Amino acid sequence: MASETSESARTRRPFVLLAPRIGKPRRGALAWLTAVALLVCITDAHAQATPSLVEAVTTLTNNGVFQYNGLEFAAAAANDSAYSNLLKICAPSATGAPVSGSCSGPTQALFSRLRELEDNADQLLGRGETQYSLRLDPEGLGSALRWTAPEEYAAQGSIATRFANSQAAVLNNRFAALRIATLQRFARSNEGDDGMLAAADDFGAFGGAAGGDAGGFSLGRLSVFINGGFGTGEKLPTTYEDAFSFDGTEASAGADYRLTKNLVVGLLVGHSERRVDFNSEESIVDGKIRGNGQGGTLYAQFETDAFYVNASVGLQHLSLHTARRITYPSNNPDIASVDETSLSDTSANTLTTSVSGGYVFNYRGFSAEPYLNGEYVHVRINSFTEHSGAGFDFDVDEQTIHSTTGSAGLKLQYAVLPRFGVLVPYVYGEYRRIFSDPSRVVQSSYAAGDSSQPDMNIPTAGAPSHYYVVGGGGSVVLKHGLQGFMQYMKILNYTDYTDHVVSGGVRWEF
Repeated sequence: MASETSESARTRRPFVLLAPRIGKPRRGALAWLTAVALLVCITDAHAQATPSLVEAVTTLTNNGVFQYNGLEFAAAAANDSAYSNLLKICAPSATGAPVSGSCSGPTQALFSRLRELEDNADQLLGRGETQYSLRLDPEGLGSALRWTAPEEYAAQGSIATRFANSQAAVLNNRFAALRIATLQRFARSNEGDDGMLAAADDFGAFGGAAGGDAGGFSLGRLSVFINGGFGTGEKLPTTYEDAFSFDGTEASAGADYRLTKNLVVGLLVGHSERRVDFNSEESIVDGKIRGNGQGGTLYAQFETDAFYVNASVGLQHLSLHTARRITYPSNNPDIASVDETSLSDTSANTLTTSVSGGYVFNYRGFSAEPYLNGEYVHVRINSFTEHSGAGFDFDVDEQTIHSTTGSAGLKLQYAVLPRFGVLVPYVYGEYRRIFSDPSRVVQSSYAAGDSSQPDMNIPTAGAPSHYYVVGGGGSVVLKHGLQGFMQYMKILNYTDYTDHVVSGGVRWEF
């Protein structure tokens, strides 16, 4: 094994070896004394070593050699801090062994990886010992620093909030289905007397207690439903966040009961499968996140012929599995390239509440529906520790996300009245204003390090102040309480994101 050398020439201190003046020492004794002196020198130099990554990225950036970004600066600072702590327990003693017995396994592996980066920084600065340098150029060092940073975990928040949003979208479709009966009533009451369903003011005449309404169309007390959906999109890279593609599959079911002509209460339960694949062509990253979750929402709707108010409260639980690859080359034949994968498992718990209301303007089969909606989302992603890596595993702290959003929208629809039922094509558009969804900091520290404080503090991008949602689809109401819908929705002007969702479902009334 090659002998250890100083981490920085600036910290090497002179030494004086005093030998007793008892005759002329033998050649073997001189060799032994020289070896001891070298070990003392090496140990002293390691103890006094000064981490150089921050100085290197600062110096090279200021001199115009290479422009390092914020994430690379953050990684350099974190690695300097961790290396400084590990020098106290991993720098070799006079015997060549670490000064502490705790420097073994993952801790020793982390120390070796950080030492390679530090020696590389010294080489770029033109000073110090460079025996363990990876011999990367400035750009290569920047890439290596990005690989060491766990910025991938910012994407966990995106997955959790999109799961909550998908459940909210399913609920909005459910509310719309309940109001189809009112539109159907107005359409048929204006169609004329041809044997089809006529308007009525009495709840019982609409099937509240009797199911024998004209033509088999009724407004039942109890209904059950199942919905499904698939969404996909992409995120563009930013300084602190990686590019990735994502998709999700939704399945929901539930039931509601009409307590009175105007009031309905119900329960929605759902399951979701979420996937994120990081884009290696757009960012210095490789890995994936897989999630599956379940949720339940209680809801109520009060409506008259024109006015309605909805309210809901829901809980969601999402399990998350992440694979984060760390890989960068070595141009030093004595140092192996780095290629490891850190794995982690955690969960996210979400509380959602919403209140919305609108007014429906009807003219024959046509309706215009302006509406307002307010939603609050609270997400907590539990802390966790990575495993299976070879030194670069992290302890990641708990993350908390708060989001308050208000929206104003307009829905246009028209009821077409074939003999077999009612067809209702529709389009809608929303303006959504985000009142609270600030940037957060993902805090983490090396699992094999020697620090009680976070080594890495990576800020995420805050949500945009506003964005838009557009969509369209159609519903069909058949005899004997059967109803179905299909819908396409797209998000517009949400900074750095594209998002599309296709959904559909069926409902039965009894």
